[in-house]
Amino acid sequence: MKKKGEEKKKKNNYTFKAALGTVALLVILVALLFVGDQFFSFRHADNMEEGERAPPPSANIYFDLMSILSLSMLLLSCYLSYIYLRDYLELKSGFTLGLLTAVIALMMFALTSNPLIHVLFGVYGRMGAFSLLPYLFATTSLAILCWLSSK
Repeated sequence: MKKKGEEKKKKNNYTFKAALGTVALLVILVALLFVGDQFFSFRHADNMEEGERAPPPSANIYFDLMSILSLSMLLLSCYLSYIYLRDYLELKSGFTLGLLTAVIALMMFALTSNPLIHVLFGVYGRMGAFSLLPYLFATTSLAILCWLSSK
């Protein structure tokens, strides 16, 4: 029979590895964005064709809301990836690995859908009320997953 101290030490080891893995995953995703910008020609603001315009001022509200929601999705995805990575290291379950993969996909969506990232790379997308709804639903579902996972 294992002692409680050994089990606690082993769980703390999984916690550290999961936290380190989550940070490494986020760094890798951000690095991939910058590497992708070097290999693919994104349309930058100074290269806009004649007649093209920047988003109208009324889009600022949508820009702010989409930025906040996608940042929330990114933070919730990081939290979930930490939880699922810790659980996978402890349990070695295929189901947990599947959940981790789904959360990584959501993390990539949250990172690449952030309008601040688009501005950073000089890509201006269309914004409107219907483009905001998917972010709202995805953020809500991630919040529910976080609530269920932390129980």
